Amino acid sequence: MQKENKISKIGRRQLIKTAAASAVIMGSPAFIRNLHADDPIKIGVLSPVTGAWTVYGKAHSRGFELALEEINAAGGVLGRPIEMVLADYQTDRRLVVEQANRLLRQERVDLLAGTFSSADRNAAGPIVKAADKLLLYPTWYEGQIEEYYPGVCNENIFMFGPEPTQQVWPFMEYMCNKFGKKFFMIGSDYAWPQVTNMFTKEKLKELGGEAVGEVYIPFNTPQYESVLRQIRQAKPDIIFHSLTGSDTVNFRKQLVAAGMKNDFTLWTVDDEEVVTSGLGHEVSSGTYVSFDYFMTIKHQNNKDFLDRYQKRYGSDALMNTVGVGMYNAAHMGAMAIEKAGKVDTDSIREALKGIKFDKAPQGTVEMRALDHQAVLPSYLMRVREGWSSVNDMFEQVQTVARAVPQDARCNLPL
Repeated sequence: MQKENKISKIGRRQLIKTAAASAVIMGSPAFIRNLHADDPIKIGVLSPVTGAWTVYGKAHSRGFELALEEINAAGGVLGRPIEMVLADYQTDRRLVVEQANRLLRQERVDLLAGTFSSADRNAAGPIVKAADKLLLYPTWYEGQIEEYYPGVCNENIFMFGPEPTQQVWPFMEYMCNKFGKKFFMIGSDYAWPQVTNMFTKEKLKELGGEAVGEVYIPFNTPQYESVLRQIRQAKPDIIFHSLTGSDTVNFRKQLVAAGMKNDFTLWTVDDEEVVTSGLGHEVSSGTYVSFDYFMTIKHQNNKDFLDRYQKRYGSDALMNTVGVGMYNAAHMGAMAIEKAGKVDTDSIREALKGIKFDKAPQGTVEMRALDHQAVLPSYLMRVREGWSSVNDMFEQVQTVARAVPQDARCNLPL
């Protein structure tokens, strides 16, 4: 019995020593890094994969997915893969709130990317603010104006798409000198068209022009006879167009059917390859379009990007500005995590400020530290007569390699 007790005591002493040594090892930073090396960094993607904006949702989610595949093939970030957790909110603003909460609370994602429209982003803004998580937003938008807080002017939201002083202002002088200074403005009835027109009128006044009409249309409006009458009576030089979705198609087809297409120059800040493909060449030809990205821009980055994208999703897969915004957001978010050296909101937020991505499809993109707005290229295109595909759809009219946005109109610290 004494021998057994002695052995028992030695065993307990050895166990204590072993446990203590294990605790030291497990508490060391090196062990923790190894323990979590294979755990994925999870990013929740809010995308309208189904519903009215499905055509945007496909490029939207694919752009992010392609970037993550590239990042993971190169070894991931901090030795960890990035996992995309996709949430389809079905082009329903109410589901943005539901899905954002699910991603943060149930899926336990490290940050969010996506939403498509300003209204969707504004729905997600209070959620990311309350949860103290970041949202990487890809879409062209109205600019940072405190009235729309916390959808903008929010320290937890970063903007990867252009705002009006980048999308419109660089080309105002050219358009006014070539076609005239009387604008008729028609847009959908929500924040982005209204604020875009506010900025456009500001620059138009500076150039000695005027808005001779301004109309905002409820979503899913089928008929435009009264608006077409107003346009005829106002006799503008340029119809400045910021309708979205099916309203773009309805209005544009009725403009052509009324025999008015050649009476006015139409300049849109909404119709890139996806929408223009849906309109067809008879309706769209001769239209001017300004954006940060087109599939036909002449840049080696874009050629390389489209080669990878279409190899992955098919030779007829369309890309657009929001898909590229998501692609850039994924790469720049990963660069920020690598720079921060850890995955927490404060560290990633600070690291994102000033991040520059010189392999963006449209040219170099930089996240401005001042106000979380991207500095990016901007392009003015004209839709070719008789185009047959996205490959010959646009001709490049003017290019700005570095379009700098106006400073955010926020009193809140970013």
